Amino acid sequence: MKCWLWGAAALILAGAAPARAEWHKASSRHFIIYSDSRPDELSEFASRLERFDKAMRVARSMGDPEVGDGNRLTVFVVRDTGAVRALMSGPSSGTFGFYKPRASGSVAVVPASTRRSALDADTVFFHEYAHHLMLADTKTPMPSWLIEGFAEFMSTARVKPDGSVDLGLPANHRAANLLSPRAYQMPLEDLLSGKPAKPGGERASLYARGWLLTHYLTFAPQRRGQLQRYVDEYARGRPAIEAARTAFGDLALLEREVDRYLAKQSFPALTIAAQRLPIGPVDVTPLGAGGAAAMPLYQRLQSRVAKQRHAENAATARSLAATYPRDPLVMMTLAEAEWVAGDYAAAEAAADRAIALEPKSSEALIWKGRAILSRAEKKLSGATLAQARGWFSRANALDPENPEPLLYFYRAYVADGGKPTENAIAALHYAAELAPQDLDLAMQSALQHLRDGAPQKARPALIRIAQNPHGGERSAKAAALVASLDAGKPAP
Repeated sequence: MKCWLWGAAALILAGAAPARAEWHKASSRHFIIYSDSRPDELSEFASRLERFDKAMRVARSMGDPEVGDGNRLTVFVVRDTGAVRALMSGPSSGTFGFYKPRASGSVAVVPASTRRSALDADTVFFHEYAHHLMLADTKTPMPSWLIEGFAEFMSTARVKPDGSVDLGLPANHRAANLLSPRAYQMPLEDLLSGKPAKPGGERASLYARGWLLTHYLTFAPQRRGQLQRYVDEYARGRPAIEAARTAFGDLALLEREVDRYLAKQSFPALTIAAQRLPIGPVDVTPLGAGGAAAMPLYQRLQSRVAKQRHAENAATARSLAATYPRDPLVMMTLAEAEWVAGDYAAAEAAADRAIALEPKSSEALIWKGRAILSRAEKKLSGATLAQARGWFSRANALDPENPEPLLYFYRAYVADGGKPTENAIAALHYAAELAPQDLDLAMQSALQHLRDGAPQKARPALIRIAQNPHGGERSAKAAALVASLDAGKPAP
């Protein structure tokens, strides 16, 4: 899944002096942010993101479980939109930022400055982070109109100077899609059917009408509780349109009400007081000369740019390691660059050097295990799957809420056709709980449930994947599996 951002950091970080400061790392409860902005700007940016996170959780009555270093959202704040596009995989024209959800740590890349003014910078970041949190709710699958409608509802959040947050402000960036006589308006019945929207007018209307319907159902007194009933009915397995008729009644009447609501162009909002939104501390530390020098390569590796010059990247990493042999980030970057280039022995050696510098780094232990796992899969001498599992177990002990070592512990059993143990299967499912944004991992967990004869445990994840608007072939496969299960047929 690729979700695009347009300048998420601009409101906080734009306007800084042209000269760039040294690189810093901001760590907060839910975010790890790398930026070469001033420490005070970076701290303020992290606090704003934390405040929005808290407001969403309060509004949705969501829990806030502990997260480890491995599953906080990593945000790279780069110089400008050109730097963003340099880190893109695939077409990047018109893209001002991006977000990639994955078990090894979800990543967002945003520019420090952008000249785009048609869309507020915070709006798009908040839209994508709303997806990030929505995907954390593994037990409540949603159809595509509500996935995007709710993200649009949250996208207009405003974090005010007193620490309070406004939610549900008008989606002015969708005004043309809703009000222009030339804009396509998706009929409500088509919207509620859950069928995929075609690119262009249908897709734009899905976002715009999805926001409008979500806003109306949230604030209209006569419709109170209906949206939750709709979600509950859908989660029980009713087709989207049937769930809509059960929860909302006459859909033609609902459409007339929604059109009148739009015509008034007066939309209420919800303000969550600052005292309800306590956030933890933000720790800002300088990276040092080695980390700053490694940051361009580290960003490329974390962004997983397609068609990278892997050998060249590995050579760059080796040069950095020779210059900064005492920097743990440099050594971790070297381990990843060597692994991507296919030199697993060199990757393991780099991981050993990182472990020597930071014995309590779960990331370093994971790279050690991944290098051994790759060597074992290729039947290279001196590496076994059992050895790899040992390193993943040690990484898990250091950071129990990190999904990555759990996932690789499982893979170290199924590698080479092996059968996973009950413990390994439990590790896979727990990894999927810890990183619900990674739909590839969710699919692996669902397929394991199907293999184990537990289709009802697989179904919620399959529905989430099937309804994802950016899921592509994976969503189509999940939809086929759901159809097969609902028809009472054995899953392929």
